[in-house]
Amino acid sequence: MNISELLFIASMITLIVGFVGVVMIIVLGLMDLMHIQLRVQVDRKKYIRNIIILLVVGGLLSTAYLMMK
Repeated sequence: MNISELLFIASMITLIVGFVGVVMIIVLGLMDLMHIQLRVQVDRKKYIRNIIILLVVGGLLSTAYLMMK
């Protein structure tokens, strides 16, 4: 395994986790609209900030991978 393959794997993992987080934000928003309460409180600001960080890091890693190719 060389560095470009590791960059590709890391970028795909971070992007997939980021997009799963976006789906979770959408699901939480729909649950709020339907007045479904969770037993656990979710700090949305921190959650959204972490998702944005994951998407940006995934984008940077995939850009670095494409630059190396």
